Amino acid sequence: MQQPAFGKTDIASWFGTYSNRLHDDPYPFYDYLLEQEPVHYIEERWFWIVSRYEDVNRILKDPVFVREYRNAMPEGTEIPEPPPEWKPVNELLNNWMLLRDAPAHTRLRSLVSHAFTPRTMQRLKTGIQEIADYLADRMEEEGRPDLIASFAFTLPVIVIAELLGVPPEDRELFKDWSHVFAKVLEGSDQTPQFAEQTMKATSEITEYFRLLIAERRAAPREDMISDLLAAQEKSDALTEQEMIATCVLLLVAGHETTVNLIGNAVRLLLTQPDQHALLLERPELIASAIEEVLRYEGPVQTTSRIASADCEIGGKTIPRGQSVIVMLGAANRDPAQFNDPNRFDIARQPNRHLAFATGAHFCLGAPLARLEGEIAIRTLLNRFPHMRLAEDRADWRPNILFRGLQTLPVIV
Repeated sequence: MQQPAFGKTDIASWFGTYSNRLHDDPYPFYDYLLEQEPVHYIEERWFWIVSRYEDVNRILKDPVFVREYRNAMPEGTEIPEPPPEWKPVNELLNNWMLLRDAPAHTRLRSLVSHAFTPRTMQRLKTGIQEIADYLADRMEEEGRPDLIASFAFTLPVIVIAELLGVPPEDRELFKDWSHVFAKVLEGSDQTPQFAEQTMKATSEITEYFRLLIAERRAAPREDMISDLLAAQEKSDALTEQEMIATCVLLLVAGHETTVNLIGNAVRLLLTQPDQHALLLERPELIASAIEEVLRYEGPVQTTSRIASADCEIGGKTIPRGQSVIVMLGAANRDPAQFNDPNRFDIARQPNRHLAFATGAHFCLGAPLARLEGEIAIRTLLNRFPHMRLAEDRADWRPNILFRGLQTLPVIV
């Protein structure tokens, strides 16, 4: 089959208007980037695109590349203020560890990291399995469920809600809030309508967690918010605004990515009969299969950094203060790093993919995402070994940053 032709205009349009042509199957485009434009500057949008594994890995690990614009520029540089309508959102995002550099990032991360230790994961295992079994029971009753709505969305939202201490009756509120902040992270929608939608979501979610924190302060329980409040005697403890922001970040990062991981894994297995059969025959490959899903159809396709000094990458100089979009999805298909990278192989070894990034910002929730993914896919395979797709065409969400399905109708 002849590969579609791409050019430099496609690179610019990739980060402009959403295009089904480029996003339904981005991998031929990634092949083009890797072969022809591994380091490319988009003048119209003032940032660089970097796609090769070696370069992406270096940028993510090199302290020269930072997250905060103020840390990239000389002291005294005037930092442009966000538009007034975006100020409440920026105040929230400025307390996300994901978007901070050391020492703030180190402090915020250390205060939350206990929730993702191996001991905590072991404690969560039974509960996640019970949730997966319950959702599988409901799927069986439906006969032809939408796997995203009935299972992939619901499982991680219950898990992250229980982790934070959100009451079951409030879980449905998370859906719209989470999708709004996923689009905020993507950064492509700058319309007044989306600004209004974002302001509303920011106000609602901030007030929600403010009230929940007040409840836990008065009556602590066994959840993360209570644990963070218990640590407030420490000099480096989270402020209330930081705690609210951290709860929002855990909601978005812990939910959006895992929904995509589960949905992408099921679709891959149902469209790759040989790999589906292999996993049924050798269930011990489940962990390896999840790693291959993360590499082959990663839930997060890009991240970004800012150069804090002139730096040469791939034979080109990236000047201080310019942004770099690192293409995780392309790096994970780089033939210089992975043998036969466009083949889905659940037994692939080694598999040092960058789906969770690397360096100081390696995904804090990676152990939880892996655990949920393994339990979800093992449960679905055991319960529905003959499950098949109800529709051939993939219904991808129109989002450049996150790669996941809006719906996935299946016959169980």
